[in-house]
Amino acid sequence: MLILRTYRFGLAAFGAATLVALTLAPASANIIRDTTTTALAQGFGAVPRLLTVQTGLTATESACDANVGGTLVTTGAGACRTTDANFQGNGTINAGGNDVNPSGASDKNSLANLSALGITNATQIRLLYNPSQTGASPSTDIQDLTLRFFNSANQEVLAIDGGCGTQANCLGTASDPLLFADTGTNLGNGGVGFVLTLDAAQAAQVNLICGANLAGCATLTAETTILNGNDGPDSFTLFSSSLTRVPEPASLAIFGTALAGLGLLRRRRRKNV
Repeated sequence: MLILRTYRFGLAAFGAATLVALTLAPASANIIRDTTTTALAQGFGAVPRLLTVQTGLTATESACDANVGGTLVTTGAGACRTTDANFQGNGTINAGGNDVNPSGASDKNSLANLSALGITNATQIRLLYNPSQTGASPSTDIQDLTLRFFNSANQEVLAIDGGCGTQANCLGTASDPLLFADTGTNLGNGGVGFVLTLDAAQAAQVNLICGANLAGCATLTAETTILNGNDGPDSFTLFSSSLTRVPEPASLAIFGTALAGLGLLRRRRRKNV
């Protein structure tokens, strides 16, 4: 079960046939934290992940999912692209090799279908990042997170980046855009969650290239390199901010109690009339 709460709007949310050549500009666009939404996911089986990565007790973990002719590829040649993102890339190309359960386990890695997820505008794109760290070093720093968009012919039309990028730019401080200083202690995957989204420049570019209702972009894959990944598995789940979450049982119970209270109050007023 994926639980999400959005505070900005008072809502809760769940969860181009030709390759376009884009001129690289200074890296100002980024995948950023969505601080208006808090999220928590429990268990791999509850919500299929877009990308999952784990290396164990090592300093860096990297994984790539690829769309090869409409088939998800997670290992071997073709899993990781050899080029940077073509829209304001951050200079980092992921190495891959650390995907979890690459043999077709859709609960760990998947080729996301944007339409099926209800994503028709880039501003709706949300990624739930679930890290798992040891108590000795509970922070993570996403060096690179690349999202690649493919059309219905499985051709890549756009790739965008997030993270601090090159080693020189990854300082392990608050200046890193996707530094998570405290992710808890041995909580396991789903024990803590952070929501990511596209900044305005990236969202505008995706909408431009993919067209109205994102009709020119059918599927999406992810690649990542995470610094200080000392436990795992760490994962990313794609969802749309437009989907409304069903109230939790506790919320329903509170709502039911309130209705019962209103009913009792009405009966008392009728007796006093």
